[in-house]
Amino acid sequence: MTKDAKFRYQFKKMVEELESFRGRGTELISVYIPPDFDMAKVLQQLREEYGTAANIKSKSTRKNVQAAIERIIQFLQSYMRTNRKPPETGLAIFAGNVAERDDYTDIQLYWIEPPEPVTTRMYRCDQQFVVDPLKHMLEVKETIGIITMDGNEATIATLRGKHIEIVRRLSSGIPGKHSKGGQSARRFERLREIATHEYHKRVAEAAAEVFLNIPDLKLILVGGPGPHKEDFLKEDLLHPELKKKIAAVIDTGYSDEQGVKEVVNRAEEVLAELEITQERKVFQRFMEEVAKGSGLAVYGKEKVREVLEHGMVDTLLISEG
Repeated sequence: MTKDAKFRYQFKKMVEELESFRGRGTELISVYIPPDFDMAKVLQQLREEYGTAANIKSKSTRKNVQAAIERIIQFLQSYMRTNRKPPETGLAIFAGNVAERDDYTDIQLYWIEPPEPVTTRMYRCDQQFVVDPLKHMLEVKETIGIITMDGNEATIATLRGKHIEIVRRLSSGIPGKHSKGGQSARRFERLREIATHEYHKRVAEAAAEVFLNIPDLKLILVGGPGPHKEDFLKEDLLHPELKKKIAAVIDTGYSDEQGVKEVVNRAEEVLAELEITQERKVFQRFMEEVAKGSGLAVYGKEKVREVLEHGMVDTLLISEG
């Protein structure tokens, strides 16, 4: 497990834990502080909210809200003794009574330096913590390349998160089929073959111009109706670096923007399948090393901790079950 993968895993588990808490009233507090924001102003707002909370009718809710605000104020005061401003990505702070029993109070505080900058300042007191901004940070941000094509046109697009961008549109220039037979038909068919090859070359060149300039390109999905997409790939015209990134070939009803949307609708399913396949490969490798007794695979809490402490780990598998 890489450092980034480990952080992402821990961040995901933290978000899931925060999302699981439910307050008995509106007593769970979420505070988001963007980077470079004046934390003294946040403290001032929290003190005002503490005073406002005195008007809450329910005694237990009032007590829990004020206790949670007090915990956040104490945390920020402690943080500000050594830090003049928030971290580079800002801060997300959560506090409240997370006890599951009505006859027990457990005021806990959690704070996170998010992997991406906090963009909006927020104070929210609700029955659950506000974690949607953090969940958005867990969404896949790598760019996916998309090529859709048929005998008339091709579209080159990118998908980043949920944003689709149509980058290029190309017409094929392939003449329609010849209805007459004989020498003329064979000559015309040859012209169609040449035009098809030139069309495929232009698609490959356009794909290279677009996709080779995207450093975070994760994979490429190829779609379209009919056999043109398969014929295109068989011609081996794509740049070698792009060929390695072809993840799936998808049948769609269209080759224009609508076809791109069809591919996007399938992308989540394809990515899930790819992730499962990758996990299976890693797990299969682990099982093979265990079976061989090579010493390259260990399991069990103590043995895993030992090799981790010695910096001997290449891949770490963690079960979420």
